[in-house]
Amino acid sequence: MRGYWIRISRLAASRLAALLALSLIAVLILCSGCEQRPSPRGDSEPAAAGKTDTTGKSAGDVDTAGWSPELRGGYLIDTYDNYIEKGDLDAIKRRGKLRILVDVATTSILPRAATQQDIEINQLKRFARKLGVEPVILYTFGFDTLIPLLNAGKGDIIANDITITDARKKLVDFSIPTVHTKLVLVSQQDVAQVGEGDKLKGKTLTVSRGTTYETLGREFARQHPGVKLVVTDRNYVDVAVDVAMGHTDFTIIDEAILDLVLQFRDDLKKNLVFPGEQVLAWPIRKNSPQLLATINDKIRHIKLSRTTGRFTGDLADIKQRGVLRAVTRNNAGTYFLWKGRILGYEYELLKDFADNLGVRLEIIVAPEHSTFISMLHDGKADIAANLFAVTPRREQQGIKFSDMTHKARVVVVSRPGKEVKKLSDLSGRTVYVRKSSSHYDLVQKIHQQVPGLKVELVPETMDIQDIFDKIADGEYDLTFADDITVNSERSWRTDIMLSLDLHDDHAHAWMMRDSNPELVTAVDQFLKKPKTRKKLQQLYKKYFDSPKPPRPEITKLSREGKISPYDHLAKQYAEQYDFDWRLIIAQMFQESSFNPKAKSWVGARGLMQVMPDTGKQVGESNLFDPETSVRAGVKYLEWLYRKFDDKGIGPDNQMWFTLASYNAGLGHVYDAQLLAEEKGWDPRVWFGNVEKAMLLLSDKKYYRKARYGYARGREPFDYVRKIEARFRTYVALLNAYQRQRHAAIPQPLPPIASAPVAASWQPRRQYDLTSE
Repeated sequence: MRGYWIRISRLAASRLAALLALSLIAVLILCSGCEQRPSPRGDSEPAAAGKTDTTGKSAGDVDTAGWSPELRGGYLIDTYDNYIEKGDLDAIKRRGKLRILVDVATTSILPRAATQQDIEINQLKRFARKLGVEPVILYTFGFDTLIPLLNAGKGDIIANDITITDARKKLVDFSIPTVHTKLVLVSQQDVAQVGEGDKLKGKTLTVSRGTTYETLGREFARQHPGVKLVVTDRNYVDVAVDVAMGHTDFTIIDEAILDLVLQFRDDLKKNLVFPGEQVLAWPIRKNSPQLLATINDKIRHIKLSRTTGRFTGDLADIKQRGVLRAVTRNNAGTYFLWKGRILGYEYELLKDFADNLGVRLEIIVAPEHSTFISMLHDGKADIAANLFAVTPRREQQGIKFSDMTHKARVVVVSRPGKEVKKLSDLSGRTVYVRKSSSHYDLVQKIHQQVPGLKVELVPETMDIQDIFDKIADGEYDLTFADDITVNSERSWRTDIMLSLDLHDDHAHAWMMRDSNPELVTAVDQFLKKPKTRKKLQQLYKKYFDSPKPPRPEITKLSREGKISPYDHLAKQYAEQYDFDWRLIIAQMFQESSFNPKAKSWVGARGLMQVMPDTGKQVGESNLFDPETSVRAGVKYLEWLYRKFDDKGIGPDNQMWFTLASYNAGLGHVYDAQLLAEEKGWDPRVWFGNVEKAMLLLSDKKYYRKARYGYARGREPFDYVRKIEARFRTYVALLNAYQRQRHAAIPQPLPPIASAPVAASWQPRRQYDLTSE
């Protein structure tokens, strides 16, 4: 394991008792309520104690693979300052909050299109604001906890597409139906359709425990002798991914969940649609007639289904519909997930515009770059936003551009050592571009001035980031790109460079249909607002003008033998949470260069660069305070470390998975593990295995099938390697310092006889740098 291994020491009984007490406190703070594994919707009962599925996991284990603290802007229910309220609408108004209960399993992807869950949560948020109260999303780990929490007064309504059943109607009241859906048998794309009575010998059907899926699965197994039925405690999204990866042959879910999974796995299909409908609704507590009547009145006046049909209406129609559809791409400049937050220059601006209109924003990810204009004309989107240059060629295709959002320079991009110093240097070189891009027109113009320039067209499915990757790998020579895109990439990678300014500045803007003049006018008015102009400057700096400064490595200790001014804090909290303090210092330097006032481009703060929402989840707020930041960072590190317990990952690797998750977010690391497995690499080993898969998550070929989408894969790859190398340096420096100090102090003669000395206690994650 890169020359060393992690030694796990045994604790003395007294220290073990103390450590267990501290661990219990940490568990209560970080993951209170995590004893229930997320279970799907449908009929559900608490899992029996000790019951296991075929994977050997206990039904009481928690699977929080999909949870990201900041993803939906809500709270893990047991970290929220909650209260008991069982009253009707008037009591809710007095409290000033509508608490909306949601099972976290239904929100565990980066949306590529609207999901039914997103729609319902958004509608309830709007409903709350119209009532004059604050909407609060409370996430639970387990579908089967929703109704008990509701009836205990820990929430006011459930937004989880719950099926109406006779058993549930005895426990709660239901709104009028919000959605009608069907149950489907799901298989891989190339599996033949299952016929009535097919024996299916050797095939496996996996369903989630305690659901209508399980009930139908048992009936299906009786009708198809030979199929092996596996009932699991894993959530339904994970099971569907298992089908896509070939770990099981079939599962049963409903159409809404399948639509969600198909956003990132296009290798599944509805093998069979079962007869009959599932009627879904919102549950509220019994004896709440005011809330029920108000909710039902709202449902009658809104549409709670996905907006997938053709629609080319102008602004008034969009407002009446309550939805603004924007098409973009899943990449670093426009729309992506990082550290559990949905980010992107275009996404943040679109969100502000939709809020300004008072409508819900629906993001749609275009399948390839050339489809933007056709998606607008086909009525599949209202706005296209992807850092588009304003060009006559696009305007001639029936497109109207908004006012400029920002200006960009076109530059030549090369890899280091292959620079272009002047225009004539392009002779004999090859530029790779998409024909649909604005840069294609410029390439043709420059080719007339430099006849020796060669031009190669790349597939329309490639993003500019894909082209950068090819250049970095030496497969492509050069490309043309906007300087803002290059600077955005260079904030986290060093394998490409801006070679030559082509002195061709152009405006970037949003595209709309020229048949929607009211929408175009509304966008232009929005962009002219002083608040928006200020936001545009902030977004530009955040995404395109904030490269990371180089950090000179520490090569010696202070006179007192210290690595940093914060060694004492690292030692205190590393011991409390059982980490090696030198590793915490190595990570701290990587995060902030020991600057307690550091603030990152995504808003992370302090020495350990903890996100504010993450700080809330671990009970910390003043993140610019050095001690608070270290405590919050180590608490979060411990929470992440436990996500890899009992997953077959050895202690020599678990720390590296933890650090990668701290940097990029758990979701991207889980995606990288699945991809490593598909590539035949070991998903339990970081170096040389999962780290390679993480790099591939910047490649559209791979991230389009990843639950959390595009990842800046180079960043966690480098992050872990740099911390590991820095940690080794710190250990060597400290060991040398101790040897010198020991040699300078005269040593007393040993006593003639003495009592045995107890073995000194060491943290279970203490590192040993002994070479293998």
